[in-house]
Amino acid sequence: MMLSYHHGAVEGLLRSQACLAVLGQGLGIQKVVLEAFRKALAGCADKQAPPLIFLLNTSQEEAELLAKRASEDPLWAGLVSSLSVIGADFGTKDRAAAFACGGGFIANARLLVPDILSGRLNPESIDGVFVNHAHQVAELSADAFVLRLFRLRNTRGFIRAISDMPDSFTRSHVQLEKVMQRCFLNDLEVWPRIRKEVQNSLKQESQPEVVQITLELPKQMLELQRHILNIVQSTLAELKKDPNLELGLSTLDAKDSVSAAFEVELRQVLDPAWQNLGPSARRLVNDLNRVRRLLTELLRGDAVDFLRLLDTLCGKEAQTAPVWLHSPDAQAMLAFAKGRVYEICRSQHDSTPFLRKKLEPHAKWSKILDAIDRTISKVAAAEKLFEKTAASGVGDENNFPHSDMETLIDESDSDVEIVGVKTVKNKKRRTVPPSASEVLEPRILIIAPDDRSRRQLSTFLHRGAEATLLDNLGSYFRDRAPRLRQESGLSIVREGALMAQEADAAAQELEKIRPDGGALRLRELPDGRPCHPRIDVVTEDAEGQLEVHMEEMQPHAVVVFEPSLHAIRAVEVYYATLHWRASACVKLEPEASQEEVPLLGGDISPLHVYLLAFDDSIENHRYQQSLVSESQGIDSIIKFRQHMTWRVDLPVEATPAESSRRGGGARALQAMAKPRVVVDMREFRSTLPFMLHLRGLVVEPVTIPVGDYILSRDICVERKAIVDLVQSLSSGRLYQQAQNMCRHYGNPMLLVEFDPAKGFILQSSYAIARREIEVGTKDLLGKLSLLVLHFPKLRIMWSPSPRFTADFFMKLKEGRYQPDSKAAAQIDAEDLEEDTEGAHKTQSNSAAFEVLRKLPGITPKNMHVLARRAGNLAGLLDLSLGELGEIMGDANANQLHSFLRASSQTAATQDRGLEDVGAAGGTQEQYLSADLPEDQ
Repeated sequence: MMLSYHHGAVEGLLRSQACLAVLGQGLGIQKVVLEAFRKALAGCADKQAPPLIFLLNTSQEEAELLAKRASEDPLWAGLVSSLSVIGADFGTKDRAAAFACGGGFIANARLLVPDILSGRLNPESIDGVFVNHAHQVAELSADAFVLRLFRLRNTRGFIRAISDMPDSFTRSHVQLEKVMQRCFLNDLEVWPRIRKEVQNSLKQESQPEVVQITLELPKQMLELQRHILNIVQSTLAELKKDPNLELGLSTLDAKDSVSAAFEVELRQVLDPAWQNLGPSARRLVNDLNRVRRLLTELLRGDAVDFLRLLDTLCGKEAQTAPVWLHSPDAQAMLAFAKGRVYEICRSQHDSTPFLRKKLEPHAKWSKILDAIDRTISKVAAAEKLFEKTAASGVGDENNFPHSDMETLIDESDSDVEIVGVKTVKNKKRRTVPPSASEVLEPRILIIAPDDRSRRQLSTFLHRGAEATLLDNLGSYFRDRAPRLRQESGLSIVREGALMAQEADAAAQELEKIRPDGGALRLRELPDGRPCHPRIDVVTEDAEGQLEVHMEEMQPHAVVVFEPSLHAIRAVEVYYATLHWRASACVKLEPEASQEEVPLLGGDISPLHVYLLAFDDSIENHRYQQSLVSESQGIDSIIKFRQHMTWRVDLPVEATPAESSRRGGGARALQAMAKPRVVVDMREFRSTLPFMLHLRGLVVEPVTIPVGDYILSRDICVERKAIVDLVQSLSSGRLYQQAQNMCRHYGNPMLLVEFDPAKGFILQSSYAIARREIEVGTKDLLGKLSLLVLHFPKLRIMWSPSPRFTADFFMKLKEGRYQPDSKAAAQIDAEDLEEDTEGAHKTQSNSAAFEVLRKLPGITPKNMHVLARRAGNLAGLLDLSLGELGEIMGDANANQLHSFLRASSQTAATQDRGLEDVGAAGGTQEQYLSADLPEDQ
């Protein structure tokens, strides 16, 4: 069900061929996307060719949710079969067949880019593209690549984008003008909460009963919050003393650390200066991230969870312990956190120490139970009133006409005023009271801030507060006791022993608690009727799940565990949607009662909303900050729209500059063609293929087994980011990749990409100052050096950006033949046939191949033939001079034969050389016995 402003946003979005619609957070972006998608499909259904429309920038989970909502919407009747979710499980042939049949597709842009470049998807046949979450479209992202490929060959199709995060457009890296340029948009629609149409849609005559429950922070929690903020402030002050961070951190404050924007701002300051930061500054950054977790856990978890996290962060090892551990605030925080869970007491008689545990539940848990009891009472009273009305004949469905959207006026002489009637499909209204055996089922929805809180609340509702805390406390004692026993100090060891005893006692107490002691138990009302409440807990961060859950469950009450802009707006939109469904309300006679009885076929209770919040807490500050951020974002967007006088130009296909040094013959014909580059399919996760296309290169997506980019017949490039380089060197995968490139291509190249805004080092200055003269295999630089020594043909290029890499590729391709994509793709297939020519495939030893390659007389042409003949290094000694001559030629055979049969003293020297060459792993005996099949 859509509200009037939803229809207005859809109409404004469809009015233009290139429009961006920005909604306020929590106002139902999925409804607008689905309705706009449906109308676009219906508008293209009259064409002779089948419609073809795409929705980009949508996660797999959200795409499946959108498809589910469309299948349940009666307006999608006849169009549901046209909506498909294209994921990674779809092969290239399946996608091509689906695109040929037409319809609407929610697809991943990384899959569409190779399909368009390879010709499996023709951009001219696409009717239009929707872009979800437009604020996330980066400059060189796959979504921007698809939009550019679409606009290059199709100027008639539409591009329509939508976003519900107006505050994101105020950040420097997500500017509104840049987003509209990269999406080729020239129109803008703004639908904030303060817009008059939105206010009128959400403002109804009857409003939900909203109970704002403001709790005072318990004294110990208030002190803990104060100490944590002091630690955050002191840590920021220490970071600001670093000359590399002084200016960037000057605007950050301790209270800002709870917002999501704080981490973004902090990362923008740290990334450029990370290379120049010392160990102490980096340790302070790590401590700051840890203490921010404590702030969140303090207000969302119970006392045991907070103490467990605090013990984990405050490791006793010198390398892991935070810098603030020995500060007065930290010591006070540890004392308060421990005092909320247990205390060590002494007996008055013999002064024997004993542990007294404290089961302090979360302060909001009792309020949740009160809200549940209050909702049950309200629903039971409304049900009893409904039974009374139904028994008197007022609720007979034959007395009232049905209407979905209009307010009806009763023109009879009856004293009963009909306010509205709701049509209930496949369900008849009850005209007689229910029997005593019917169970009353109030529906209550609890909105948790994150998944961790959701799990804890679910446990609390199923088992009760005491069982939840006992189980959690016993688990903490069992984990903590062994570690305390291993530490020094008599009192600490004795505390560990007491914890072990209390863990056993908690387990025994837990067995005595009834398993059905939670809020979900079957209970009996005062009038004797049975009641079994249905309570669901859902997180607010799941995209679209909250709205769908409310529509499916139709709760009588909603409990918001923590103030959240998205959750409050979602409840507001849901209640307004119920009103527009024309809920039936019957106003009783004045002398009988002044109450209004909703006739909803069982959904008889009004919506009750409970907002839980701690006064003077960080969560309130976070909520107010989100309101201010969205307001500032809306203001900047409105000002931009008022002064928006520019238009977006259509993309022009880039043409590389022609070289003036063009010769004749076949190379001249090659130069006249547009330069091409073969790109591995897996590389479309990066931004480099997009940049190559912007430089005018024809990008051919092919699954190639060797390398990532084939620039010419003899140039192969393997691309690595810094993290990938470290992992590949550690695992040895880069060694194998370099070996494959050196065998099949004359000019192999390793491309290492790094971000100049983010500092990095391959080895710390401390290790460099103390490193040994010899090159070893234990550190990263040693492995990289060995890689260069083993493969002299391999060239290493360091690139600071995709633009630099694209320009470098253009230079490398000048005057060279174009690559052959078929030959590049068939390399591995040919080798596989050679390797599997028997019933058994023998694995090769790359280190043994390196030893063989360095022996005298060995060349790339005879090495693999000799390896198959000998089998292993020891088998070389069994070959006679004549056999070696047949394989290698007389000259090479004499060199190898003389080397293998040298004197023992010379052989011993050579053996030491073999050990040095094979230092990457294994012993000389292992090399001599290792199989040497032709593996490449």
